[in-house]
Amino acid sequence: MTKHLLNLPVVLAAVFCLAACVVITAVAFQPGPTKLLDGEPIPAPDFAVTDHAGNTVTRADLLGEVWVCDFFLTRCTGVCPLLGQSMSDLAQELQTTRALRDVKLISFSVDPEHDRPDVLADYRASWKPTWSRGSDARWGAIESRWRHTTAEDQQAFWQTVTGGFKLTVGPSADPDAEGTPISHSSKLVLVDRAGNIRGYYDGLNPDDMAALVADLKRVVAE
Repeated sequence: MTKHLLNLPVVLAAVFCLAACVVITAVAFQPGPTKLLDGEPIPAPDFAVTDHAGNTVTRADLLGEVWVCDFFLTRCTGVCPLLGQSMSDLAQELQTTRALRDVKLISFSVDPEHDRPDVLADYRASWKPTWSRGSDARWGAIESRWRHTTAEDQQAFWQTVTGGFKLTVGPSADPDAEGTPISHSSKLVLVDRAGNIRGYYDGLNPDDMAALVADLKRVVAE
């Protein structure tokens, strides 16, 4: 009877390869960077705004949905075009990621006295070539989930921004330097299905945007 002896180097190599595969798999499936808030949830504030199509949007309407919002004004020539590009890219990311297709995007104008619904509609039309990059599919992703909105009262809405969303807004100290008559945050806010603020992300920072997508996957799966 012939005895087959194990080849020790081969066995060690196989064990090493198996261990490496386990490590690589663990790393590959490790959650991405997170900026989710710790501690007690922060309820998003109540609001009632009107979108670019003339439809009313309230906090209650969005309960049961995961959504992301930012703050802008159509007269801004500084940070707002960059935020708009980030939001349009995010809309496309949501469309191409099956688990995130139901996530909604809301842009709140901090200049309600100027940004009435018809102005918002014209604003979207003027930016369509840039945001869509000439792609009907990309524009469809934007149209299906991203709404531009405005409030009735500017001062009251500013209080909603500062007291409820915990972000800064106010007259710009130097409108010419800022490219906007109103100073506002470049943060995007992640809100969960229960209407709680879960995280803040710099819309001008690619690392923050990657963290937002990773956190959206976590929150959607809850």
